Amino acid sequence: MAMTEEDWVHKEYEISELFSPSTPINEADLIAGRGVQIGRLKNAVLERGRHAVLYGERGVGKTSLALTVPMLLPTRKALQVIRKPAFPIDSFAALWRRVFSEIQVEIEGANKRASDLYPGDITPDDVLRELSNFSLNSLPIIIVDEFDKMEDVGAKRMMSHAIKTLSDAGVNATIIIVGVGDSITLLLEEHTSIKRNISEIRMPRMSLPEMNEILDQRYPKVGISISQEARNKITSLSRGLPEYVHYLGRDAALSALRARRLQVEEADVDAAIVAMIQDADHSGDEAYSAAVISNKQNNLYKEILLACALAPTDDKGQFTQSGVAGPLGRILDRPVKIANFWARVMAFCGDDRGAILERRGSRKATKFRFREPKMQPYVIMRGIADGLVGSEALSSLSARDKGSSAES
Repeated sequence: MAMTEEDWVHKEYEISELFSPSTPINEADLIAGRGVQIGRLKNAVLERGRHAVLYGERGVGKTSLALTVPMLLPTRKALQVIRKPAFPIDSFAALWRRVFSEIQVEIEGANKRASDLYPGDITPDDVLRELSNFSLNSLPIIIVDEFDKMEDVGAKRMMSHAIKTLSDAGVNATIIIVGVGDSITLLLEEHTSIKRNISEIRMPRMSLPEMNEILDQRYPKVGISISQEARNKITSLSRGLPEYVHYLGRDAALSALRARRLQVEEADVDAAIVAMIQDADHSGDEAYSAAVISNKQNNLYKEILLACALAPTDDKGQFTQSGVAGPLGRILDRPVKIANFWARVMAFCGDDRGAILERRGSRKATKFRFREPKMQPYVIMRGIADGLVGSEALSSLSARDKGSSAES
């Protein structure tokens, strides 16, 4: 049957509903990949006395996983999931008062919030008391998101004590700490004392199959297919960050639908790139401009930053100076040596260029990565929009990817 205008508009609405680049996923059937992390987090929740720390780069889907896993649990117990973000100014008491505000207690026949019982300080013993009040048929899960933003070291230390206290008492409740970091050392104080009580779950960047799964879970729901070239370009540009798979996947599909097609082509991905650059938040544009601005002609800052974004990376988004040489040579259409660009890569790590990169590792094993992960795909798309990516590099983006999501 021929589709009506109303049908096409309805499909646009459905696509916009299925992709969620700006908000965490909270539907179990839309979580893509992450089988190892899902399994470990499920085990932590189901094991009495065990808690979890979910950590990794910003933008790799930690919050989505924490919110979705409870829906996948094979349990008949009544779930109560409470998610609260941590704020920089938070004390231990302030954070738990917000958690307690979601817990109902009965006092003298009247329902009240647990937070009403604590007008003053809140200690780890108070957390133990309130979480112990849940029935055996309940399964409370407390998700503390953005935990790395807390600046109070004492509050982090008290959180460690609270986790140990709950674990030692065998309370039927799970705390899931979610935060940015390369290890839990950056999140929890005194973490060694609670090591046996927690599951440390690192979230790497998405693999190629996991990124493809995002598309494969959504497009068939609305009867849309995608060409191999378009698929490869989306996954290559996204650099393992699910947010960009969602952005490009959604906007490319919308481009196809507005052209009254049910197949996403490479041209639709190109249209999605243009839309993303136009809609980019002001902070991203400012960070890019601060990194590449120069009064000198032929300064090559744009080209070198683009080469950094195209360089092969590990699952932490890290690249080496030798990895920059290949992409830069293709951009400039001539061979280059590390000495030709080393000083400018180092300049990207300094305040004068907005510290868009950060240097990591020892002097003999130096690695770099974008301080804000989402800047990496943004820089690539700016390079495409500005005509800095030649035909060879463009072809490599849409060619069949033979390796991980980090390959350029």
